[in-house]
Amino acid sequence: MNDRSVLPQYDVYKLKPEELIITLLLAVGICFLIGLIFYENLVIAAFLSLAGILYIPFYKKEQLRKKKETLTIQFKDALYFLSVSLSAGKSIETAMSDTYKAMLGIYPDKNSDIIKELEIVNHKILMNEPIEKVFYDLAERSKIEDIKSFADVIMISKRAGGNLIEVIKNTSDTIREKVEIQNEIENLISGKKFEQKVMSIVPFGLVLFLKSSGSDYLEPLMATPFGRIIMTIALIMILSGQLIGHKIMNIEV
Repeated sequence: MNDRSVLPQYDVYKLKPEELIITLLLAVGICFLIGLIFYENLVIAAFLSLAGILYIPFYKKEQLRKKKETLTIQFKDALYFLSVSLSAGKSIETAMSDTYKAMLGIYPDKNSDIIKELEIVNHKILMNEPIEKVFYDLAERSKIEDIKSFADVIMISKRAGGNLIEVIKNTSDTIREKVEIQNEIENLISGKKFEQKVMSIVPFGLVLFLKSSGSDYLEPLMATPFGRIIMTIALIMILSGQLIGHKIMNIEV
């Protein structure tokens, strides 16, 4: 358990082979389709499809963000059960063991992040590692500010002789309020996110509509070098707008 190479890491997302293949095929296929829509040239579309490879790092980053959000919510639930056990007068070792059992009832999959982390925490506590050191290690691996703050508060509380039960309860309440605020923000902007997704599809739909109308309105843009330059600039602007929109909608508390 002390070998960091075998502990879960949250700064790198490793794609499963089937996940990598499916994601790559979808990204390459979409880029190829966009190339056909904007250029009507198989060679250019095939070259543009290679840009789908560049989507993989963005996909990994998004999956890491979701993974950390899920772990934060799970950690909040664990703190609730931990404070309940400590309030019943149990030791920290027994309370952590009870928390693990309680969390198994909520997250029965032993491959879930919080279950694996609680197993590691319980093992380290049995090996007489200080609890604040145990949570510092989790915070360092997860890169989650709430867990680091929790470890800081425990360390300060132990040094100052504070009430550990009250500290854990207050921290749990703070994280819960933060998660609730994040959920409220997500609910408020969910409609805008949908609108942004629709607007990102509209330019491609408009080009398809103009091409299927039977007129030669887009012919100069498709058949001439200058027209293809204009279409390339338009495509870059569309993709830039999508990236900016994604960053604006990604609000962190």
